[in-house]
Amino acid sequence: MRRTPLYRVLSPSVAILAAGALVVAACDPITDVRGHVPTPGTMEKLEVGTQSRDDVLRLLGSPSTVASFDNNVWYYISQRQEAVAFFEPKMAEQKVTAIYFGDNDRIREIKVFGPDDAKDPGMVGRKTPTAGKELTILEQIFGNVGRFAAPKGK
Repeated sequence: MRRTPLYRVLSPSVAILAAGALVVAACDPITDVRGHVPTPGTMEKLEVGTQSRDDVLRLLGSPSTVASFDNNVWYYISQRQEAVAFFEPKMAEQKVTAIYFGDNDRIREIKVFGPDDAKDPGMVGRKTPTAGKELTILEQIFGNVGRFAAPKGK
């Protein structure tokens, strides 16, 4: 009686296990972090009324953006998205930290906003008028007939 070599018995089993490991690994979500992610504990070091803009810059770095019409509001924005395999990525976490400074350049207020605080701006139903006149279908089709000249020299 012939014995089957061990590598021939184990090869299918190893191949099945490797394929199973690849399938499970492919289902692991891909995480993408964007924006400002402070090191743990730095947000807790901010104190209202005592720290200045320079202290905030030293602790958190430069802000993601500054308010358009008020230089006394700094925003630190972060977002974490997760995608599984080839599916569209979904937002797992979003956070906007607004730091308001008073007239004395000290922190006046700190607010943290999440996805529930976002507002949908909505679409405006108005139309912008354009100059000119409305053309009928026949004017559009026959409007250029006879406008083109033959090339010169032929």
